[in-house]
Amino acid sequence: MDELLRDFLTETTEHIEGAETQLVHFERNPSDMSLITSIFRLVHTIKGTSSFLGLERLERVGHAAESVMGMLRDGVAPTQHSVTIILAAIDRIKTIIEEIGRNGGEPPGDDSEIINALEAYYAQGSDTAAAETSAKAAEPAVSEQAPIAEVSQPIVEVPSVSAEPVAAAAAAPSQPKAEPAPKEGKSDAQPKQGGSTANQESIRVSVETIERMMQLVSELVLSRNQLLELARHREDDAIKTPLQHLSTLTSDLQDAVMRARMQPVGRLYANLPRLVRELSTSLGKNIDLITEGADTELDRQLIEVIRDPLTHLIRNCADHGIERPEERLAKGKPERGEIRVSAAHEAGQITIDIADDGKGLDTERIKAKITSQGLATEQDLRSMSNEEIYRYIFEPGFSTAQVVSNVSGRGVGMDVVRSNIEAIGGSVSLSSVEGKGSRFSLRIPLTLAIAPALIIEVAGQRFALPQTSVVEAVSLGRNYKDLIQNVQNALVLKLREEVIPAVELREVVGLSATSESDESEKLAVVMRVGTDSFCIIVDSVADIQEIVVKPLSASLAHLKVFSGHTILGDGSVVLILDPAGIAANLGIEKSSDKKREQLRDQNALERRRLVMFRAGSGAPKVLPLSLVSRIEMVETSRIESSDGRLMVLLQGRLMPIVPISPEIDMSRPSYPVLVVATEKRSIGLMTDEIVDILEEKLEIQLASANSELVGSAEIRGEAVELIDVAHFIRMADPPSKSGTAPQRVLFAADDQLVRDMLCPALSAAGYNLVATTIPSDISELFNQFTSFDAIILDADAPALQVPKFLQALRDRKDAARIPAIGISTTPNGRTSRIATENGMTALLSKHDRHTLLETLAYALDAAADAKATSMEIAA
Repeated sequence: MDELLRDFLTETTEHIEGAETQLVHFERNPSDMSLITSIFRLVHTIKGTSSFLGLERLERVGHAAESVMGMLRDGVAPTQHSVTIILAAIDRIKTIIEEIGRNGGEPPGDDSEIINALEAYYAQGSDTAAAETSAKAAEPAVSEQAPIAEVSQPIVEVPSVSAEPVAAAAAAPSQPKAEPAPKEGKSDAQPKQGGSTANQESIRVSVETIERMMQLVSELVLSRNQLLELARHREDDAIKTPLQHLSTLTSDLQDAVMRARMQPVGRLYANLPRLVRELSTSLGKNIDLITEGADTELDRQLIEVIRDPLTHLIRNCADHGIERPEERLAKGKPERGEIRVSAAHEAGQITIDIADDGKGLDTERIKAKITSQGLATEQDLRSMSNEEIYRYIFEPGFSTAQVVSNVSGRGVGMDVVRSNIEAIGGSVSLSSVEGKGSRFSLRIPLTLAIAPALIIEVAGQRFALPQTSVVEAVSLGRNYKDLIQNVQNALVLKLREEVIPAVELREVVGLSATSESDESEKLAVVMRVGTDSFCIIVDSVADIQEIVVKPLSASLAHLKVFSGHTILGDGSVVLILDPAGIAANLGIEKSSDKKREQLRDQNALERRRLVMFRAGSGAPKVLPLSLVSRIEMVETSRIESSDGRLMVLLQGRLMPIVPISPEIDMSRPSYPVLVVATEKRSIGLMTDEIVDILEEKLEIQLASANSELVGSAEIRGEAVELIDVAHFIRMADPPSKSGTAPQRVLFAADDQLVRDMLCPALSAAGYNLVATTIPSDISELFNQFTSFDAIILDADAPALQVPKFLQALRDRKDAARIPAIGISTTPNGRTSRIATENGMTALLSKHDRHTLLETLAYALDAAADAKATSMEIAA
């Protein structure tokens, strides 16, 4: 195939799917002329380049589509029919491009039906177009850069020193270069870039090259681990320094190659607007799509695996969840339903939530279907929580649809969703509130190539256990018989008022007990798969390593409790345990009545998982477990001092360590360290002792003036202190002295825990943060605005929802120079619209720190531009 033709196909494929998204949004927002202008330029470029390359079919279809889009660009209002025939033309262009890519040339075919439809619409509407042309079409509009649509060619882009868009070069000089597709309507806000995205330089590298680099890096990681293992048993200082340097370089190279493999989840979002549009039309419903976290990155291999499950879940929400417009109005809901897709990093995994604001699940109908299919008895169902009942939806052939349609009703799909997600080491869960909507949560690993793992020992053998599924490891010690009990021929672990199914790992893998393993103090490793928790009993945890995952041979593929094998630092080969396979093999189900009561208890929603520990004298201290990525035992001999700070080389990287209390004297051989991930790096908080992991309400009863503490609370009749993570982050990683004062941000919220969770991230990002409660006199809050560069407001506070406050917020004269960002527990389309109409820059979720930081940075840049403009005008 000619190189120029190949480059044309690649560039066109990248942008054509983005045109679909733009066109769907233009149908909903005809006033945004930048959308149709961008699509027009793209099709115009395709047509011109096709003529240059002699691709007659592409040229004819492109010319007919360009004529209709020219009418829309000139002011004719889009209709469902016009958008549909343009989408059909785009589909035909995509099909022809795919055929050219496969065969090296344009295939024969008849496009007269599509061309005739386009020409008929153009002929019918040309007079209207001339009459309705207005000055609005000439107004400048800014289009935001969107995630590039998925490319059918096996290439990825990486930064380079030079690149030249081929399509523009091949087109005639008078033809404008195609612009990137704008972002679909969503609540994500992108930080302002220093220059145009179109000017970013890149080169194209084949996926095969990236995969080969990944294989070589994987082997390098194995060699690095082997060298570290050898050095650990030798006292040769001459090799330790270069070996540490080699280890750091290996980790950096590994990260760089992993980033090259990673792609934004926004690639999955590219086709969703059109999917929702077609579902809306076929189902007779009005549905809005909101996407969040488009820039969250995931291994490209996994993106392809979850594409079909995501599509099916959205179809399920549209068909089963969202009501018809008349039903929604009768229930007091907005006429338009909403499907929200959000992605975020969470504890070393990616969480993708698909939620709708529809009618929720009909629990009674699900129960009836369960009993009619013989999956469970009515007596069994009475003892189950709703979450346990919802699991049956993922059974093969299960459907509650009364009518089989072309969208759903055959009971095929949900079981495939679960099997596909679990096949990559992920999990899927479902929650629902009747009358308010449902939420599917997908938890998947960042990558399948390299992963952190616990190396555990049982009966003299070692196995690798993926760390992403591990909740905690509990030492059984001498309390083995108190903590592990046999109930109806099944082992259970009694842990903090919870009963968790347990199993001896040696029985799962078919090993006989040895005298040494019988006498050793065992560990219970608690894991979670989906909504289920269970534990495996092992002899010990030998190490924590980054493992290179290698597939099982065909002779072992039938062993579902293993997901692969790896090579450890000492050269030995160990099998990798599959938590989902172990759970399925054991038929794990919750059997604790206490746990079911907690699931039914509404107050359980307010409980938070906390790690309790001791550091120095005084009361025990606590920290939300959500802030802790892992807990490490660090030998004191490995801790070194550098530039006045304590450091430790952990998993090939230097990590700053901060003793939580100055009373920690470093005299013991090792200390437990809480590893907290920040925007820059991970830091370690050194403690004296980990007391417990518990799930309790956390209510600050006494605020603290001590910068190290947020305040004191009462848990189980004992006073505890909640530490301020931001204080220790600043100690471990002081902000650089750039010569300019940090921007001042006011954080006004009544919810103390929300401040505790968001303020550390904002402080660590370098902002001069002042946190305060919402005063009873709102005017006091407004008086503080002028002292800050930006404001963050808890929109859930009752005082901020009264008309007087909203009016004052809307009438602010300094709104352009001092942006105000709202945060809410459950923002939706309606509340977001109200917030922006009343002067807020955006309304974001309290749980999305990443988006908050991006939006704040973008708003501050825009405010700086506004200030500069006003100064120029004044001058």
